This record gives sequence, structure tokens and C-alpha cells, in this order.
Amino acid sequence: RDRFLWILNKMKADGNYHIYAYCLMYNHVHLLMKEGKDSIQRTMKRIGVSYVYYFNSKYQRVGHLFQDRFRSEEVEEDSHVLAAARYIHNNPVKAGMVRRVNDYKWSSYTEYINKNGNREGLVEKSFLLSMLSDSKGRAIELFKEHTREKAIDEFIDCEETELKGINKEDLERIISNILRNSGQTLESIKECGDKSVRNRLIRELKETTGISVRELSRLLEISKDIVFRA
Repeated sequence: RDRFLWILNKMKADGNYHIYAYCLMYNHVHLLMKEGKDSIQRTMKRIGVSYVYYFNSKYQRVGHLFQDRFRSEEVEEDSHVLAAARYIHNNPVKAGMVRRVNDYKWSSYTEYINKNGNREGLVEKSFLLSMLSDSKGRAIELFKEHTREKAIDEFIDCEETELKGINKEDLERIISNILRNSGQTLESIKECGDKSVRNRLIRELKETTGISVRELSRLLEISKDIVFRA
């Protein structure tokens, strides 16, 4: 996911688009953005192609990675833009991945609540914060309050589904690649092998494949709680 954010930032400079919020889930991404010189369709295609090239090269696979075409929805009024950011940042809580919004590493929420936080200038925080207050400190507090409010708006939704675009052979190859220098195999991990290796495997699989907690629990024969906390 670090690589995806790197690509997003690099393409931002080339495409002159604006990112106001993001959340990287296990098998899909939410973005609140304003298109630049290229259409949103062309922008998302370029981002997707670049990431698939990286992923396929790293894990020695070929073919498509994303199964579904991206979906977009226009938001224009200030209140709807703020509501969209709230929806995006609350996605991991809604999916049961974390208990609190600020517990999730892969969203832009922590960049908003940390006064100096920003991943290499990826998110243009001033756009949303200026809607709340001219004072940055006050705007951040209001942003926190707004994020905690119960959302009533409906936006495009995606469920945490099973594997997308990755078949069993791909998955076995990815696992083998991750475990290559660990002295462990998938079978030894199932039989209570090195927990640090097991947790690293779980984290990398969650971050790179889009596999759900439930499916990963079944595959590794490990409890969903362990997979969730790894």
C-alpha cells in the first residue's frame, strides 16, 4: 500500500489532480479527489496500470489485478464534500477492521488530525479544513467532531469481498515469495511456526492481495482474531 500511495503522489504531479481524502482497504480504494488536466477515467487508468505493473513484477505474475472498473460519484456542495470525507475515513470502522477511525493506518484521517502530518504532500488538507474554520487548530477539532458524527449520507459502497483478480496459483506464488528467506513454509506456519514470520505473512497478504480476513483465516487455518490483529 505504500507503493500505491507513492504512485498516487507521483501521478498527482503529472496529472495535476487534487487529493482531499483517501482510504486503502484490503481489496479496494476510496478517493476524494478533483480531476486535473486529464479526465478521472484516464487518471484512474494510469494509476491502475502503474500499480499492476509493479505488483506483477514483484510477484512474478501476469494479467489483470483489478476485476471491476472504478466507480465515481460527483460531490459539489461543501457539506457533501465533508460528508464524503467522513464516509471514506469511517470505512475501516464500518468494515470491522478497527474500533476507531484514528486506529487505521491507511487513510488520510491521521494526516488531518496531526497538525504537521502529511505523506509527502499527497493530501491537500487546507481545502476541507478551510470549510470549517479560518483557524487551523479550531478546524482540526471541528473535523474530528464531524468525523465522529453519525453519517446519514449514502455514497458508492464496496463490500470486503473475497479475492479479486488473484487466483490460487498467484496466491501460492506470493506466499512462497514472502516466505523465501524465512525457513518457514505455509504448512509449518499452520502448525504454530514462528509467530513473527506468520504475522509478517498475514500483513503482506492483507496489504498486497485484497484477501479478506475471513478468507485468510480459512486459508492459514488461523483464527480470525489473530489475522485481524496481525
